[in-house]
Amino acid sequence: MPSIAILCSALFSCKALAEKPVPNDPMTDWFDSIWSNATIYGEKGDYSQPFIKLRGRFHGTAFSVDGDGDNETDWENRRIRLGADFNFSEKLEFSFDFNMWREDGDNIVENFDYISFTYAISDDTELSFGKLRRNPLTREDSTSSNDILTIERSLLASRSFLDNVGGVYLEHKSGDWTYGGGVLKGSTEEDLSLPSLDGSTLFQGNIAKQINDMTELRLDYLFNSGDEDNNDVAPFRHVVSLNSETRSGPWGLITDLIYASALPEARGDLYGLVIMPHYMLTERLQLVGRYTWSGSDEENGIRLLNRYERRAVPEGFEFGDNHQAFYAGLNYYFYGHKFKLMSGIEYTDFDSVSGNTSVWTGSAALRFYF
Repeated sequence: MPSIAILCSALFSCKALAEKPVPNDPMTDWFDSIWSNATIYGEKGDYSQPFIKLRGRFHGTAFSVDGDGDNETDWENRRIRLGADFNFSEKLEFSFDFNMWREDGDNIVENFDYISFTYAISDDTELSFGKLRRNPLTREDSTSSNDILTIERSLLASRSFLDNVGGVYLEHKSGDWTYGGGVLKGSTEEDLSLPSLDGSTLFQGNIAKQINDMTELRLDYLFNSGDEDNNDVAPFRHVVSLNSETRSGPWGLITDLIYASALPEARGDLYGLVIMPHYMLTERLQLVGRYTWSGSDEENGIRLLNRYERRAVPEGFEFGDNHQAFYAGLNYYFYGHKFKLMSGIEYTDFDSVSGNTSVWTGSAALRFYF
C-alpha cells in the first residue's frame, strides 16, 4: 500500500504546466525578452492603461498521407497571420488579424481573419462586435489554432464548423457558471472576407458550468435558418455540442458529443463523439491521443476532409456514413503554446458508398505566435 501511495503522489504532483512557459527557467527568460518586443506602446500586461501590441502566428506542417488510392508527401504553410491589439482603456479593446499570403496569389494580404471591438460592461460581462473570432461551438473548434493539442481538428468538429463571422456576442460569468449568446450573419464578402448582409441570421448560445476545480462542462448550440449565400457556416440547421475539459496535475481529458441536423443542401445529419486524453511526460513534452467516431443517417452523409484524408482514397470513396480515426502525437513546448513542435500519426477507417477504405497520415508541425 505505501508503494502505491508513493506512485500516485509522484504521478499527480510532478511539474505539469498545462502547456504554459516553464517559470524560473533561463530559456523562458530568454523567450520573454524576445516576445516582449511585440508590445510597441504601453506596459505589457497593464490593461488599466492604453497599449498597442502586435499579433502574429506561423503554422507550418510537413505531412505524408498514404491510403488505398494514393500517397502524397509535402509541406504547407498552414497559417500565416499578422495583426494588432489596441487597448484604449481597461474596458475597450480593438483587435484584428490578417490572413497573409501562403502558397499562391498576387496579394501579400489575403483577407481579414477577424476584426472586432470588445467592451467590458462589467467585471463579469463582455460584449464583442465585428467579425468575431470563433465563439464556443464544439470544444475543438472553439479552441484557438494556436492552442489545439493535435495538428488538425477532428473531422467531426471540422464538418460542423462555424467560421469567423460578423455579429454581436455577449458573455456573462456568475460564480461557476458562464453564459454566452450571439446574433450572427452566415456570410462574408469575397475580397477581404468582411461581414456581409447577404446570408441568413444565425443564433448561438452557450452555457458552461465549472463542476469542480478540475472539470468544466459546456453546452453549445447554433441555429441556422439556411441561405444559399451562407459561405462561412456548415449546412446544418441545428448544431449541438455537449463537451467537457478536465485537468488534474499532468493529466487532461477533452470529450465532445456532437449532433448536427442537416439542411436540404447537406447530405444528411451528422453525429458522433471525440475523446482526447493528454499527459505531460515532462515540463515540456506532452503525449496526446484522440479517438473520433462519426456517423450519418444518410449513406453519403460524411465527406472526408481534403486535408488530408481525401487525397489518399480511390476516386468515389470520399463520401460515406461511418468514420473512425485514431490519433497519437507528441508536442514539445519550448515556450508554451507560443513556440512548439508537434508531431502526430492518425489512422482512419471509413465506410464509403463504394466500400471500406483506410488512410494513414503522419505529420510534423512548427508553430509559434506572439
